[in-house]
Amino acid sequence: MPRVSTRIILPFTFFRLSALLLLIVFMSTACNRDVFQAESVHLKNNEWKSADTLFYTFNSQDTLQAYDFYFEVRNTTDYDMQNLYLFITAFYPDNTYSRDTAECILAAPDGQWYGKGMGRHKDNRFLFRKGVHFRKPGKYQIAVNQAMRIETLKGISDVGILIKKQADKE
Repeated sequence: MPRVSTRIILPFTFFRLSALLLLIVFMSTACNRDVFQAESVHLKNNEWKSADTLFYTFNSQDTLQAYDFYFEVRNTTDYDMQNLYLFITAFYPDNTYSRDTAECILAAPDGQWYGKGMGRHKDNRFLFRKGVHFRKPGKYQIAVNQAMRIETLKGISDVGILIKKQADKE
């Protein structure tokens, strides 16, 4: 009799395990459906020179969808400042551009690091623009420079952009 129950339990357990695995895969891919563009640039030796421009290029065909635009910064605990200023230049399909400046606060005034992560690395996400519309279909390029008035920043390891579809308002 035990052999019979073993044969019945094994297929049932395999089915449950397969269903659970399928559910996990489905949920992990469903969470990223709202991401339009995600790209990160790794900075060699955790150093960012003022002359080094980071470029992010993407195409957009949808002129109706609204997007939220984020910067993602990964720093090490070797970074010795509280904030990070960025110069941002956006190049549009019609050969025009715009420039802006953003401040990313990486640490509290008492020196406690913001962001997620354990050990030496901290990951932060900063909302830069909410409800952005790409007015013309075509190629867009974002150029980012550090604007800290220091020739070489030490302790910044990665800088990225994240563009997510804005949630529908009901």
